[in-house]
Amino acid sequence: MNTTSAPVEVVPAGAPDRLQSAAARRLQRRSRAVWVSCALVVIIVVAAALATELVLSALGRPALLVAPDAVRSALTEGGTTGTIVAAAAALFGIVCLWGALAPGRTHRRALAAGRVPLVVDDAIVAGALSRAAGTAAAVTNSHVSTQLDARRARISLTPATGFPVDREQVERAADRLLTELGAAPRLTARVEVTPEGRLS
Repeated sequence: MNTTSAPVEVVPAGAPDRLQSAAARRLQRRSRAVWVSCALVVIIVVAAALATELVLSALGRPALLVAPDAVRSALTEGGTTGTIVAAAAALFGIVCLWGALAPGRTHRRALAAGRVPLVVDDAIVAGALSRAAGTAAAVTNSHVSTQLDARRARISLTPATGFPVDREQVERAADRLLTELGAAPRLTARVEVTPEGRLS
């Protein structure tokens, strides 16, 4: 993954307070608004359908979908229909609970830069690592790609033909940049050099 984003400048600063740290953590987590919206839509639709069927039953008119008495008997007396409805409701509840409680994360991470935590996309960090690795290996950015997972930065480097690359030197440069950035959670660089070079 090659990027051309502007380099990240690190400004020394003191430790952020609890409010700032909490705000940074919140920016790194995915929004649960989608799960809440889906649950509310389903609840509203079911409630509206039940209310409509109750009104039609009170007026002595035929049901649109299923009569309230049929729903009540299916749920209380069991049987195949009641089991299917109960299983579907339980599955929906489990999915919504997972969506509300799962610690989902976005492709962002907090950097200890400036007087407040700086939350940036992984692409920015990957671009900075690619530039640092390319500089250490004396190759252009087109020879370097970086991918980030939760705690590791995988840097793939293709050397220029006829110019060997010191992998350990590149790894030290990447680790030095990661230490300066202070990414949370902490990242460890792993450099992979392809055995065959190519022309710049």
